[in-house]
Amino acid sequence: MVRPGALQRFNVRRARRGPAVAAGAIFVAGILAAGCSSSGPGSGSGSGGSSGPVTIKAVLPPNTGPITAADNAGLLQLSQQYEKAHKNVTVQWLPNNTGSISAANAAVESQASGGAAPDIVWEQYGPVTSGALPAGLLQNIKPYLEKPNPYVPGNSSWLSLFTSTTVPYMTSPNGDIDIILGSDVETGMFYSKAAFAKAGITTTPTTWAGFITDLGRLKAVGITPIMFTDGNPNCTPSWWERLATSSLLASQVSQFDVNHAQVTNALDDAVGIKMGIIGMSNPRYAEAWKLLGQLVSYSASGESSYDGCANPNATSPPLSPQSQLVQGKVGVLWGGSWWIPQLDSAGFTGKFGVFPEPPITSASTPLALGTSTVGVIGGPNGNGEWSITSQRADSSMTPAKTATVMNFMAWLFTPQNLGYWLKISGSGSYIPTEPGGPTVNLPGLNTLVPTGKVPTVVDVVLDDVLSTAATNSGSRLFQEYVDGSLSYSAFASQWQSLLTSAAQQWAAQNNVNLSKY
Repeated sequence: MVRPGALQRFNVRRARRGPAVAAGAIFVAGILAAGCSSSGPGSGSGSGGSSGPVTIKAVLPPNTGPITAADNAGLLQLSQQYEKAHKNVTVQWLPNNTGSISAANAAVESQASGGAAPDIVWEQYGPVTSGALPAGLLQNIKPYLEKPNPYVPGNSSWLSLFTSTTVPYMTSPNGDIDIILGSDVETGMFYSKAAFAKAGITTTPTTWAGFITDLGRLKAVGITPIMFTDGNPNCTPSWWERLATSSLLASQVSQFDVNHAQVTNALDDAVGIKMGIIGMSNPRYAEAWKLLGQLVSYSASGESSYDGCANPNATSPPLSPQSQLVQGKVGVLWGGSWWIPQLDSAGFTGKFGVFPEPPITSASTPLALGTSTVGVIGGPNGNGEWSITSQRADSSMTPAKTATVMNFMAWLFTPQNLGYWLKISGSGSYIPTEPGGPTVNLPGLNTLVPTGKVPTVVDVVLDDVLSTAATNSGSRLFQEYVDGSLSYSAFASQWQSLLTSAAQQWAAQNNVNLSKY
């Protein structure tokens, strides 16, 4: 997300494919004072890597308009201050009108084939860490991040400024870092305070069993407990898949996680399917879908007409479900952190609360491991996701220019400056990955952010990992199961067939011999 409502589809779906690397240049920026204040950005004085004229071509966050648009006002001001302090540097921001990371990467790859890719490209950690991008497209910027940020006095390394939960998402299996991540978006359960009060619910649930009990209490007093939206497979359906399978398979994921990234990719999934771990004959995997059946028994009908990632202003289905909560038609909705300012704008300020998805414990199933799933759905997937192209992809990216580009990035990514421009973008719904900067006080937002290590995220069918065709077929089965037209046994049989065929087709298309795993 960059502008909530404009980018949640782009970011929350977290398309997962991934990249390769190119050697990074040596860090040459001088150590300088930041000169920042909590009320705005600092002076931008510092040294880059080139004394001659340099034009930095950078891609803006998707669907935020030109650099002069209101959403980009913070980036514009910081860029102008940097240019003022570096007379030889011009920053040219390029609008980004792509609707998905796949489309964005296709455009970059086309430009790179002629050595004409931009210097700074919009990316997501899924494609960058799981092996889908051409080798040599992006630079390994870890050598820069291991040095101090020249605009932050006293820091030991730029990496030390990030939260500990962010760095694993930036790191590829080979240890390189080909992406920098600026902010988190997270998901949680949004509830009507009036509905909870009517049902006598005085505290938010801390276990999945407690959550189901609360849905029953809402139903008992005549309130439709929840609407499980499934109009967009990459949104709530994918969230469920990640939540339940990451939790219940946490003790088995090491057996098929051959890529060793934060999020499983298609190879991991295909191996897991071939081994039968990701399969309906595995009681742990099957339990995820049995628990879904329990949850949706409390859901309002018409789920496929709504999309938890849709713009609240959408006028054609799938629609945003937020109005259902505002109008008192349901007690709970599963949504994202970007909902907080949107619900405030709808006049619902102070009338709703939010809590993170409770862990699945033994109170729900004896197969539960009690794994905390805070962070497995959202993560550092908000505004400020950029990679630096290699000289092979961008003929102008000499080592000296790379140093200048990274010096500019260091300026954007001081904690104060990062917080400053993120506070403007998205009405403050983005959670900076570097703490210490200014933020908007949005009640409930911090509760959605993981405080410890996030488990490996298992992402299989509903997020375009194995194939778009598999996601589309999975979406149809998911909708039929959720709306009650497909029994569990029928769903299980068809879902297993889908898993098997999707893994086999992926392996054939990518010339992968699964028998060696």
